[in-house]
Amino acid sequence: MNFQIYCLDTETTGLNPFKNEVIELSIKRMSDEAQKTWFLKPKNINDIDPTSLKINHHNLDDLLHKTSFGIERYQDQEKVLVDIEEFLFEDGVTNRNRIPMGQNVGFDMVFLKQLWVNNNAQETFPFGHHVLDTMQAQFLMDLAKGEMAESYSLAALCKKYNVKNEKAHSADADVKATSEIFIKQLKEFKSVFAKK
Repeated sequence: MNFQIYCLDTETTGLNPFKNEVIELSIKRMSDEAQKTWFLKPKNINDIDPTSLKINHHNLDDLLHKTSFGIERYQDQEKVLVDIEEFLFEDGVTNRNRIPMGQNVGFDMVFLKQLWVNNNAQETFPFGHHVLDTMQAQFLMDLAKGEMAESYSLAALCKKYNVKNEKAHSADADVKATSEIFIKQLKEFKSVFAKK
């Protein structure tokens, strides 16, 4: 089967995908390890949650283009979507066979779908319906062994698999850590099937 797995992570202006927006997105193609990170200027500035910015270390003045750093870093959403699609379409597979993978990836996918909707580009949304979630994969592995961890957070999985996350709550660093965890989980799955 011709498919591509992409590890991805977003940072957002809050937790509500219908009010809040993606301001940072990192995507890594697992087949060749090509990774790109984008910073997006929010359109809905009235619902930016200061708590979220405190967690993901984005500065409000930068987001609002009140600084030269912000103007340079945070790009218009329409421009970023074109760049994302160009990066993804290099793989030559259909949207259906492009599989997003991540830690609690359902959260990211809801925000990403809404990002395309908000920019009247839903017909070019570049992913299908299948997802791989490292958090759920670990829970399933533990369940099969009759175990349950106290936490399945990214920090907990990093500790379990001895993976260093250079800058938690940065999409770029979280993708690097999550992709390492996924590779180790996959090896663990394969070792179980090899014994049968």
